[in-house]
Amino acid sequence: MSKPQGKVLGRGLSNLLDSSAVPDAGERVQEIEIAKIKPNPENPRKKFDRTAIEELAQTIKQHGLLQPILVQKQGDIYVVISGERRLRSLMSLGYPKAPCIVKEFDRKKTLEVSLIENIQREQLDPIEEASVYKSLIADYAMTQEDLANQVGKNRATIANRLRLLGLPEHIQAAIADGRLTEGQARPLLAVKNAELQMKLFREITENGLNARAIEARARALSNPKEDKKNAKGKKSDANIRAVAQKVEEHTGMRTRINYNPQKKSGSITIDFFSPDDLEKLLKMMGLRRVSL
Repeated sequence: MSKPQGKVLGRGLSNLLDSSAVPDAGERVQEIEIAKIKPNPENPRKKFDRTAIEELAQTIKQHGLLQPILVQKQGDIYVVISGERRLRSLMSLGYPKAPCIVKEFDRKKTLEVSLIENIQREQLDPIEEASVYKSLIADYAMTQEDLANQVGKNRATIANRLRLLGLPEHIQAAIADGRLTEGQARPLLAVKNAELQMKLFREITENGLNARAIEARARALSNPKEDKKNAKGKKSDANIRAVAQKVEEHTGMRTRINYNPQKKSGSITIDFFSPDDLEKLLKMMGLRRVSL
């Protein structure tokens, strides 16, 4: 299996997925009853697209299963390490058996194989991926740098994904099912209060805010005093624009007002484009025309 272009896996795991599907010396592909094969409860992939499974099933029906399912024997059953989508496709076709390679992996290696397989196929949503990172770091004392090297990702990417797990579950669910993008969700992390995070989340879904607008709202919610100051400033700007518009309506000339609210002072500029305009303006002010 070739790696997708641009994916670079860390040394030690770079060939793990490819080699795991190839029998070692003494191993062979076995036909195992599907009734004895169970999904791995720790598979990071929690959602499976029905259409994708149906399409794979049609491919299998026409060409057979080109890559065996990787399983591990546990008592009388076999647990899938890699290939749950293939297993689901075979089940949908009603096949009684599946070609498998049986290998013995510890829990850490099983998680790594499942993670790498899904990353290579770009099947994990950000929350699923973050959950596996969290398990590997917590259970095996791995640093973010270690993990980044193992899965071929930037450490900052690992850190950003892990931070998403600090959001309320409802928001995590929205990220997982695609209602909220990772770019939209990241500014929510700047808001430390969960209730305010949910308030901003509702604004995003109701108003379709983009990432830049979300960042602005997040800053406002994180600093209410600054938000009030900005709101007051916007109100002042609106009043100035209203005054300038009234002057323009009265004079028929373009008007600009620069106002400094701290000093409570400013300037007003009225543009004229002919001597007649100037004369008209001066008459309005009760002044005589001045020779130019």
